[in-house]
Amino acid sequence: MATYTLNDLKALTLDQYDGCKAKALERTQRRIGERPTRRQFERELGRLWTVLDILALFVFIPALVVSSIHIISHMGKLAEASYAATGQAAAGTIISQDLFVAAHQWMLIPLAEGSMILFTVLFGLTRANWRRWVFLALAAVAVTFVLVANWQSGIGLLESVLAPLFTIGIGFKLEHLIVQAVKRRKEVDDRYLTALDVWEKATTDATQHPDYPAILKQEIWQAIVKLKANQAFADAPSGFKHAAVRREQARDQWAYGEEQTVMEFQAEEQEKASKSPAAKVPFGNTALEVAESAAGTTGLNEIALTTSNGSHA
Repeated sequence: MATYTLNDLKALTLDQYDGCKAKALERTQRRIGERPTRRQFERELGRLWTVLDILALFVFIPALVVSSIHIISHMGKLAEASYAATGQAAAGTIISQDLFVAAHQWMLIPLAEGSMILFTVLFGLTRANWRRWVFLALAAVAVTFVLVANWQSGIGLLESVLAPLFTIGIGFKLEHLIVQAVKRRKEVDDRYLTALDVWEKATTDATQHPDYPAILKQEIWQAIVKLKANQAFADAPSGFKHAAVRREQARDQWAYGEEQTVMEFQAEEQEKASKSPAAKVPFGNTALEVAESAAGTTGLNEIALTTSNGSHA
């Protein structure tokens, strides 16, 4: 049985390490692929409408027609009285009594019924803030108008409010369907924009691709075990592989850190040693430990690999 540590693992040269990065970039660029499309992220979730919704539509249309007739009757009386009270302009744009009354009768139908559904949808889609409660208040105003217009149509109380109550109730169902459709679309948009952002960054710089770090580690380890001196480590466990790869990356990354003078480095190491009585040498016992200490990776060389008869345990 033999025990090996990272000190027994031959390190890559700078040219070999650069070759690993080049291969990792090449493999990553092949994974980038074509620009993603929104259709790729759409899911088959089934229809929102069911047989129950068909029945609701069967009730909603008659209720809407009856409610609209009551609104027409109510607004016809009010608009006629308002036109007679205000009189007719002598010049400029002259609106006839028929147009004045008809506009109030017909335009208030979608204004009331449509705005009621619109504001309830906005209430369901808006997060908890002041706008959400404004939408709820506007929806309540629209509901109140529909009820009052039907109630003052001159028919009995129950008969007059029956139709608007049904339109309001089914309107909430319609609001639910619209909200679900909007949320489904937003989920697709979010997934598509996330993928598009990854694609754009990777197209500009392949190292920004999420798979690049893993691919680079694979290439580094592959290059390490290709060395004849490292053949005994071919079947090393994943923890040993990660430590070996981190050691190679630490040798490359130290140059990108903040520069230190020799005096500053020695002072920093002596301070660390004073806080750790077990430390024997401030800078490490070997050249590898000195490099690891400077890169902040001290202890990687302590990871051991035990083998028996040439096979790794």
